[in-house]
Amino acid sequence: MDGEDIPDFSSLKEETAYWKELSLKYKQSFQEARDELVEFQEGSRELEAELEAQLVQAACSGGCWAPPSPGTLRGINTGYFLFSP
Repeated sequence: MDGEDIPDFSSLKEETAYWKELSLKYKQSFQEARDELVEFQEGSRELEAELEAQLVQAACSGGCWAPPSPGTLRGINTGYFLFSP
């Protein structure tokens, strides 16, 4: 627990207050991490949609190959992460 030693308590009330404060600290930390994760996931989805749109646009302007079906990049990314070292 953060490298902290558990202090000696003089009363049950003091110990209860200590653990309550510590739990609130960890709850706050968890909520902040969760919020950052949600923000990151939203940004990733937006970036993925933008990249797929650019890929389709580049494919259509070049005329040399068919645009990818929806989710193609997602499948490529999944395969890459599954088989990369």
